[in-house]
Amino acid sequence: MRTVNRSREPAMQVVFNHPMMYVIDYPAQDAVEILDKRAGRVGLMQGATAERFRREFQDFLSEERDEDQLADFMEAYSAVMNQKADRH
Repeated sequence: MRTVNRSREPAMQVVFNHPMMYVIDYPAQDAVEILDKRAGRVGLMQGATAERFRREFQDFLSEERDEDQLADFMEAYSAVMNQKADRH
């Protein structure tokens, strides 16, 4: 019989859901997926890149921001969002 470890982190966790942007964290894979809802583009970051995004996004969210600032933040990661989001 297989033992189930219930203390594991969730397979995925929605971190941010906004009309412009969607962020999903995949802790077990050390990955973060970001979706630009306006452009219909998605990107997946892993490892050090995902960790950097997590830090920068937490810092970004630590202050009240407007939609222009969110658009600017997303623009900084536009190169990562290189896949068409036709499955979301």
